[in-house]
Amino acid sequence: MNMKAFKLTWAAAAAVALTVSGCGSNNNNEPATSASSSANPSQSAAATASASAALPEPAKIKIFTENNDAWPPKADWGVWKWVKEETNIDVEQVLATGPESLALAVSSGDMPDVLSVFQNDVQKFGPQGAFEDLSKHMDQMPNVKAYLDSHPDVLSRAVSPNGEIFNIYNDGAGDGSQMVWFYRDDIFQKNNLEVPKTWDELYTVSKKLKELYPDSYPFMFRHGLGTLDTFGPSFDIYPEFYQDPADPTKMKFGLEDPNAKTMVEWLNKFVKEKLIPPDWLTMDYKAWTQFMSTNKSFITVQFIGQIEIMNSQLTEGHLKFMPPPIGAGDKPYLPKGGQEGYSLAVASTSKNKDAAYRYLDYIFSEKGKDIQSWGKEGETYTVVDGKRKFNDNYKEANDLRVISGIQTAATYGWFDFNAWLSLVKPGEQESYVEAPKYRFPVAYARPNLTADEASELSTSNDQIWKFWTGEVTKFINGDRPLSEWDAFVKDLGKHDLEKIRTTYQKALDRQIANTK
Repeated sequence: MNMKAFKLTWAAAAAVALTVSGCGSNNNNEPATSASSSANPSQSAAATASASAALPEPAKIKIFTENNDAWPPKADWGVWKWVKEETNIDVEQVLATGPESLALAVSSGDMPDVLSVFQNDVQKFGPQGAFEDLSKHMDQMPNVKAYLDSHPDVLSRAVSPNGEIFNIYNDGAGDGSQMVWFYRDDIFQKNNLEVPKTWDELYTVSKKLKELYPDSYPFMFRHGLGTLDTFGPSFDIYPEFYQDPADPTKMKFGLEDPNAKTMVEWLNKFVKEKLIPPDWLTMDYKAWTQFMSTNKSFITVQFIGQIEIMNSQLTEGHLKFMPPPIGAGDKPYLPKGGQEGYSLAVASTSKNKDAAYRYLDYIFSEKGKDIQSWGKEGETYTVVDGKRKFNDNYKEANDLRVISGIQTAATYGWFDFNAWLSLVKPGEQESYVEAPKYRFPVAYARPNLTADEASELSTSNDQIWKFWTGEVTKFINGDRPLSEWDAFVKDLGKHDLEKIRTTYQKALDRQIANTK
């Protein structure tokens, strides 16, 4: 995760989160009645009484969650109904109204019982005592403990520098936010072009496309310098600090690697020869869409879900997943995706902690994973030839969010991505199957810092980020000659590089020790 990623607000991050799946009920909002229960009301009543007796005492909790216009929250969403059926807990949603909502809730002393939070929230409020240390309550959450034991990557992200666990990260739905390469396969077929396997071939085919379509920019992207996070693995690096794949016990600063210069040289060449748009640094989604839909660009990197979205909008042509071209080394890599930003915390001020722990233990259980991902048979899906099929009213993933709330913030813990994938058109599923094969060995992430460490590095991190992004932009645009690259790397040391490296190495050593 780069420096800017740490600065995402709750609302900003929620706006870009990818989510799915769904549920429903019959017209009376009641479970369908089976033939046997209809025939014998007394037997049905006895069964209901038995089921009720097996449930814990009724409880009610408040959950702080997102307020997203794309899937407006509803109190009668199926996800909350299933929680009630399985745990005897009634859930009341408390909606974020802006980026300061969580801070206001914390300062008020009257926080909701369970909170959907991001890493920066946890780093800020956890050490202040706002969230319960969940590591002390694993005896009440055996499913959570089993989940963390089987997900060491999630555990390592959650453990604080002092060994507390203030939050538990969602897992399973992150495949929907993977960055991938894709291309216009119809254009390639029409012109007998080979799909590029290296950056050298990427350059060659882009030159050919420029000849065929003179007013085009064959290769484009819309996340500015942030796209280096995606390009970097093709050159065996990430731009800033991350765990060295060659030795994951060590922190590495990617721009010091000679492969970083190779990556920047290629981008400079593409800019100079007008193979990517001149406004690549500020390209927005609308402009990107126009380029991709009007034969003005043919190769791109974007979030994986955009392949299906764009194919549904194209009046002609077709986009297809493309294995990442190799820039350096001998393996094609995408960034290691799959990690989710959302996590769940329990308020230290909660008067319903037992119910909050019960809720977490349910959504992180195998049963909770299944129900909160798929809903229930007869309500949201049927089984056809041994496979689950969502009901016809769920025509696309967003319908499931809107109708039933599945995979919206705080409604799940451990998600079954097959539920989401089942709603992707068969012809568009290839990318989700192929992308995981190309993941870089390590994620672009930094170990958690203490509050003092974060405060001490705040200015240094900002300064080095401003320095390297400014200079790398100049190199790419040709405003600074690449002959000065070595001088640039040397000048990184003037911006507290060693201080930052030493602090993150100390944090990584501590993280490894805390998660053994």
